[in-house]
Amino acid sequence: MKQEIIDQTKKLAKDYDIYLQSTEINEVHLEKNRVNFANKVFDSGYGIRILKGGIGFSASNIKSDELIKKTILNAIKSAEMTEKVKFEFPKQGKYPEVEVVGRRIKNKGEQAVQEYAEQLLNEMSKDVLLSFGKVRSYDSFTNIINSEGLDVQKEDTNFMVELSLIVKKNNVRMEFWPHEYRRRMQDLPMERIKKWIQIANDQTIAKGPKTEQTTVVFSPEVVLDGLGTVLGSHATGSAKVNDVSRLAVGEKVATDELTIISDGLYPFGLGTSGFDDEGVAERKIPIIEKGVFKGFVYDQFYALKDNTKSTGNGLKQSDVFFMFDGKYGMEPGNQISNFYVKPGDASYEEMIEDIDHGILVEQFSWMDPDAITGKFSSEIRAGYYIKDGEIAEPIKGGLVIGNIFDMIQKIESISDKSEITSASNVLAGVCPYISFRDVQIAGK
Repeated sequence: MKQEIIDQTKKLAKDYDIYLQSTEINEVHLEKNRVNFANKVFDSGYGIRILKGGIGFSASNIKSDELIKKTILNAIKSAEMTEKVKFEFPKQGKYPEVEVVGRRIKNKGEQAVQEYAEQLLNEMSKDVLLSFGKVRSYDSFTNIINSEGLDVQKEDTNFMVELSLIVKKNNVRMEFWPHEYRRRMQDLPMERIKKWIQIANDQTIAKGPKTEQTTVVFSPEVVLDGLGTVLGSHATGSAKVNDVSRLAVGEKVATDELTIISDGLYPFGLGTSGFDDEGVAERKIPIIEKGVFKGFVYDQFYALKDNTKSTGNGLKQSDVFFMFDGKYGMEPGNQISNFYVKPGDASYEEMIEDIDHGILVEQFSWMDPDAITGKFSSEIRAGYYIKDGEIAEPIKGGLVIGNIFDMIQKIESISDKSEITSASNVLAGVCPYISFRDVQIAGK
């Protein structure tokens, strides 16, 4: 079928790229502290970009000769109706070796997912109801071919856990709904599940915070959603070319503690790959180094518009949630790969010990800063007071109000370990805990 798609595309178009993907998905659904059902799904399809004046795109998961031809013609029609652009598809390159395959998922995905689900259920205590849950693995094969002779292939795995935890205590009912993604199952160990259960329990006795300006510590997930959303957007060639970036090369934008890299090579990172979704080799690109902005990341389109070369940052990703299967149905866009924040010098424990009074935010209800202005006003979903250098009583509700551009100039400390993480808005990160001074809390 691959050859039929290539042959028909060659007959109908001169300049093209073809993105082929097939994915095995193993999933266990959980309900009311038990396994509800398990299933295996195979998803495959192809996306075709055509350059004919403009760039047209069409995709399908139906592989009959008639539908293949229709998909190609739709892409051609789209290209002819689109504004003419300066563009060429990338040529074959040299590609780094990367670690993106989890052995348990690759070798025994169905069994491994079921075993993980059983372990997870064993962690549920009698006062915690697992209202709903999913444990899911992905094993994907991708092949990109274009009219410039490029032909690259890869395999990668991914793993997802999503839970709805309900705790009832003292006539209080609290729901906590975590979901996270990793490349390997062992990167979401049972200790992580236990932490979610503890947070769910703590929220039944949580009180609202008071109004004040204080030190605030962001968890790695919150760092990714906050800094990743804003700085990740402004560091793209797209933002530069469209004149919406607030960043300028050589400008001091943050405290010396902050170093950020678009790291497409980080072992088992969610954004790691030997090549991006256009077939350009991925790499490590410095974004901010000791507080100074170093440069932009580019896909092929914006690199050509800015008279430079792609940095391997043409990625097919959802704006909200990860999409590991069905990526063939999406066009590549200009994005950071793994949003890597370099760890600092203090351990997490030392960071907390140095805070006389503050707030730790483990999770917001929805951390959704304005990607252009950096402003946000987000409700605390799960947090804790910090008092006299110790984690104190849990809090929820109230708002943390700020601006990411201002906050990165008020960094107090960065923990000495960065961890692979996923978040609601930004798809792939490797982030530490970060504390910020003088952050506004709107509460009682």
